[in-house]
Amino acid sequence: MEPAFPSYTPPVLALPRPLARALRDHAPVKLLVVRLGALGDVLRTLPAVRLVRRALPRASIIWVVDDRWRTVLDGEPDLSGVVTLPRTAWEHNLRGPLRWPALIGGVLGLGRQLSGLGVDCVLDFHGNLRSGVIGWLSGAPVRLGYAGHQSREGNRFLTTHRVPAGARRTPRIERNLDLVRALGLADAPLATGELALARRGMESAERVIEASGLAGHSFALVNPGASAAQAYKRPPPELLAAAARRLSFHGIVALVVWGPAEAAWAREVVERSGDAARLAPATDLATLAALIRHARLFVGGDSGPLHLACAQGRPVLALYGPTDPVVNGPWGVPARVVVPDGRTYSGIRRIDRRVSGWEKIDAAAVEHALDDLLAEIGVSANR
Repeated sequence: MEPAFPSYTPPVLALPRPLARALRDHAPVKLLVVRLGALGDVLRTLPAVRLVRRALPRASIIWVVDDRWRTVLDGEPDLSGVVTLPRTAWEHNLRGPLRWPALIGGVLGLGRQLSGLGVDCVLDFHGNLRSGVIGWLSGAPVRLGYAGHQSREGNRFLTTHRVPAGARRTPRIERNLDLVRALGLADAPLATGELALARRGMESAERVIEASGLAGHSFALVNPGASAAQAYKRPPPELLAAAARRLSFHGIVALVVWGPAEAAWAREVVERSGDAARLAPATDLATLAALIRHARLFVGGDSGPLHLACAQGRPVLALYGPTDPVVNGPWGVPARVVVPDGRTYSGIRRIDRRVSGWEKIDAAAVEHALDDLLAEIGVSANR
């Protein structure tokens, strides 16, 4: 993997005196976190929020998230509450003028809910127009966000304090930590561990393990991800099959897990692997999170499930083609990243995705990276 570019570490911002004093004295301030989606981005924001909670144990921390991803945050002990943005309903109402009154009513209702929270400070990790409007609707006197290329769609006009964007090829985790640093709070150590989401899926995960014949066996999860909208991120099945065969060589069974629109892709991975991989049944997000907790490691591309593995401290073998492995790479866990030979990245998604580069990754590169990772985590070959 290419070395990560060092992040620009912003100075502590000159915040209004009452908030600065409250942060210094660990007073019970009210904070609103805005990271609406998607799955991987929500998970990469959690470490920053956990650091805020560690520094401010008396704070009220409320997170605004799209309805699709609320299940990821429900029950998280570091949060005081979760506010759902009803994006599904709003998008439905946006389609026809007759539904616009319902849309307007929904926005006004959300505004009343947010303004009633009495928030002292917004942490806008999202950086677009929607997140900026949400922060503004809260009425918070301090709305902390990003400057430069990290601020999109006019977001900068809706925040009151902004940290410098830094280099484009800065890891997303580091960008999130910039908001923590700007408050004058400690930015380490990153916290990984079991999610409340995984606890809810433990029973169903145990049933999957039993049905797959893996009870008492060492296994790894192989995920062909990603969503249909981001199919360009999916590693070719032959590369994932090569990983499955190499895992078998090390005495580890590959369990291929899949989500919506990935069933055919997953079956192809299993077929190409010979007897090395097994196909899991369809799983929901909670079951997947719990399966990750049971697995020795995770293999996949740049997707939400990969970051779900990182969030829970599981080693990761990551295959990256069209997305930048520095900006979007694994974090906080033992990891190896396989990238196309000779590939360069800009850190600008629309530019990097023009060339997938998958054809410049071969099975040997995957096997070598997997051997290195297994050696690091103490797995010897089953010779």
